[in-house]
Amino acid sequence: MKKLLVTGISGFLGWHIAYHLQSDFEIIGVYNKTKPEMKNIHLQQLDLTNQAAVSIFLEKNKFDAVLHLAANSNPNDCQRDPLSGIINVEVTKYLAQYCAVQNIAFLFTSTDLVFDGENAPYSVSESLNPIMVYGKQKLKAEQYVLKVFPEAIIARMPLMYGLPKNGFGFMSAWLRDLQEGKNIYCFTDEYRTATSGGDAAQGIFALLKNETSGVFHLGGPERMSRFDFSTKMALHFGLDENLIIPSLQKDVKMLAKRPADVSLVSNKAFTYGFSPKKLEDNLKKLSSSF
Repeated sequence: MKKLLVTGISGFLGWHIAYHLQSDFEIIGVYNKTKPEMKNIHLQQLDLTNQAAVSIFLEKNKFDAVLHLAANSNPNDCQRDPLSGIINVEVTKYLAQYCAVQNIAFLFTSTDLVFDGENAPYSVSESLNPIMVYGKQKLKAEQYVLKVFPEAIIARMPLMYGLPKNGFGFMSAWLRDLQEGKNIYCFTDEYRTATSGGDAAQGIFALLKNETSGVFHLGGPERMSRFDFSTKMALHFGLDENLIIPSLQKDVKMLAKRPADVSLVSNKAFTYGFSPKKLEDNLKKLSSSF
């Protein structure tokens, strides 16, 4: 089996990668502070911002591929903390350069937030114009990866949903609040092509398996507002949808400005075997095991 390094293994997507890809790769997952509970995965604490430690770790393990998920993906955190650029940009640069020199497959997960939301839906060739620091950091990282390692894979990820056992994700928080009889406030004017964590993992595996290169979108098959998503979710989980209060993104003051519509066109990835399911189908499966 090929040896795959997964950075950010303790995060939302990392959990799904570990769950879905462990039968196809020998996975070594690195985490920063919190060790995740995972079976059959080699876990290693590693500060990715310590370049000397990372270099020793890479040379010791001799990976066949690197899947770089680790990031500070909270837009408000990135807006207030300039040090977020170290993990989001500088670490990506170092890993891409290392993989280029060693000729190791490299997949970097970027974001739909590299777009400004003014001209959706977006194909991989559309103009990039992020309106927040996080999106600008990811764009800068993308540009460097493509410059030093054109054979690398960049996967732009959409809003992702699911119920990983590590408890991360907006969906878990929404379900918890609705179960407790609390209101949740969901935007009617913010649109994404959300995909499940499991489908995202399947898409990443398809790109790695095909040994492709370049930029891909791994968005779901449906454009949907957060409000529409939440009402469908409540229906499938047997929760009170009257607790969901429609709200407007433009009325909520956030440190990092959000684009209104960053829906993705993912046809390029479809040709390589990415096959995300519709929300209804994924909700049926998730609710049956909840």
